[in-house]
Formats: sequence, structure tokens, C-alpha cells
Amino acid sequence: MPKVTNIEFYNFRNFKNFKTSFDSKLNILFGDNGCGKTNILEGISLIAKGRGIRNSNIADLIKKKEDNFLIKNKLEINNNDLNIEIFTEKRNDKFKKIIKINEDLSKDSQDFLNNSLSYLIFLPEMERLFQAPPSYRRNFIDRLIFSSRNDYNILINKYKKSLVERNKILQSFNIDYDWLNHIERQICRLGLEIYKLRASQLNLLNNELINIKNDYKFQFYIKLHIKDDFFKNKINFEEYLVNLQESRSYDKQYGGTKIGPHRSDIISIINNEFEASLLSTGQQKAVVLMILLAQCINLVNYKKINPILLFDEIGSHLDKQNRQILLNMMNRFEIQFFLTGTDKNLFSFVSTNAQFYNITNL
Repeated sequence: MPKVTNIEFYNFRNFKNFKTSFDSKLNILFGDNGCGKTNILEGISLIAKGRGIRNSNIADLIKKKEDNFLIKNKLEINNNDLNIEIFTEKRNDKFKKIIKINEDLSKDSQDFLNNSLSYLIFLPEMERLFQAPPSYRRNFIDRLIFSSRNDYNILINKYKKSLVERNKILQSFNIDYDWLNHIERQICRLGLEIYKLRASQLNLLNNELINIKNDYKFQFYIKLHIKDDFFKNKINFEEYLVNLQESRSYDKQYGGTKIGPHRSDIISIINNEFEASLLSTGQQKAVVLMILLAQCINLVNYKKINPILLFDEIGSHLDKQNRQILLNMMNRFEIQFFLTGTDKNLFSFVSTNAQFYNITNL
């Protein structure tokens, strides 16, 4: 399984220089708000492709008044030690993240790293996941899909670019209908693939959530589904294309594209009675943790992927049920955990050996 054994920061976020080693199982970072706990998780998440758990602009990761940052990691994968360097490089007035693996910048090395790493992430705002805008819930599910197939972001980005291109064509004075037809066919192909992957992801989660409820007597029976008036008819390619073509006038007038997976919402029904948005903050957190537990089971047992768990500010609203879910994760899986909270005492329930780090005093 992949494990982060050491990390060093130079001019990264609030750290001028920082260095520490990590336990191979459970790492708990505690300290005052603003001391840098989340920044450490962000630095760990940057080992994989992308812009980290906050999806930040690369330039914003550089400590103020500095020109660049450098992160050094030691990573263990399948008993092999890797030295990872992550740094910034300015190209065409834009900062770009560069990753070097054992001094190697080759695509093969990058692909190996990307195929070896998977993260499951909890962020504080997820406590109100079901009261957030639909786009946040879509991103939440998309991140779960990404944890098992790291090419998924390519599909999402192609789809978004195609929507932008179609909108430009519709707003142009002289419409190139050949190009518009090509883009719309591409939107349909990509959109159907996204619908398919999201539906498959929810099906996997729902099956595992039933097992979790039955095995551990959790309070909630949870069922996730896609809310999308267009998709619920199980649209096929030709129907999708016809609907897209018929919406041209509307989309030209109002901008955007009124149908497709970018308009979907993800709904969670509790005990076959009501939506999760009606739950308290602590209860919504329990639902999110159950979903993450279900995904962890899917990854480890069926995908043979051992994710690294990055749970930021997980210490708040930890009632008995939430503690039980966390303990289940810790005791069930031989994977690496990084948890943060404001106080060490928030994690007094942890029954396994853990390494504690007081970030305030660094």
C-alpha cells in the first residue's frame, strides 16, 4: 500500500521550512485554527495530479513574498522508496506544478505515480453537503469516481470545454453548423459516459451502504440517486442529440446548456422517508462518513486500491455514531490516515496506536 513517510515544505503556504515524518497507519494533526494543519494535508494531496484538496491556483500555494515553493516527500509503494519533489515553474506568466520522481520527469514515472495513488478526502464543508449547491454534490461524487480511475478528470474537462465551445458557436454572428454538429455529438458522447459512471458509482455505494447499515447497526439507511429530469428517461445518444439541437434557441438566448450531467443533482434519501438535507450537521456528517466508508470498502476489497485518507477538521461534531464509523475505518483497513482537529482530546476515542503532532507549537 502507498504510504507517505516524510514531508518537507519550503515556502509553501504558511511554512517557510517545515519537516516531519509520519506513521505508516494513523497520523493526527491538532492545533489552533490557522496554524497550518490543512496546509499539510494539501501538501500531501499535491503528490497526485491536480491542484490538491482545495483545488487552489498554484500561485496561491507559494508563501507570500517568495518566488516559488518546494515540497519534498518520501513515499513508499510496494516496499519501494520514492523521493518525490513538487515545485513550481513559471511558463507563459503562469505557474505550473512540476513533479519529479527519483529525479525523473518522464511521463512513465508520472503515470506510475498517478496509478499508484488514491485519496479519500473529508473537508469541513462536507458537514453540510446536502444543503450545499448541486455543483458541490456533483463534485463530491466525481471525486469518488476519480479515486478509482484517475483518467476521469480528463473526461470531465473535455465535457466542460465542449460546453464552452458550443456556447461560443451559438453566440457567434455566423454559425458554423458543421462544427456545431460535431461539438454537439461530442457533448452527447461525453455526457452519456459521465451519466453512466455516476450512476454506476451510486449503485456501488448504495449496495455497500446496505451492508454497512446491517452489519454495524448504524442509525441511517441511505439511498443515493441522481436527480435529473432529462436523464431519468434513460436517454440514448440520438435522443440526447435531438434534445440538444432543439435547445439551441433557448441556450443562445440564456447562455449555457440546459440539459446534461452538469445540471444533475445527487440526492440522499434517509430511511426511505426524507432527504438528508433535513438532518442536523452532525447527522449529515455521519452520512458523509458512511459514504466514504462504503467507497473505502469498494476500493480496497473490489478495486484492490489502498487509498490514503485525508480528513480535515474531522474532530468537530464527533458524536458516538461518527466515532464508530471512524473506528470502523481504522480497524478494518491497513491504510494510512491523516486526521486533523483543533484539540488532541477530540481523538481520545482512538483505540489504535496513533502518532500525534501539535502543529501550533511548530
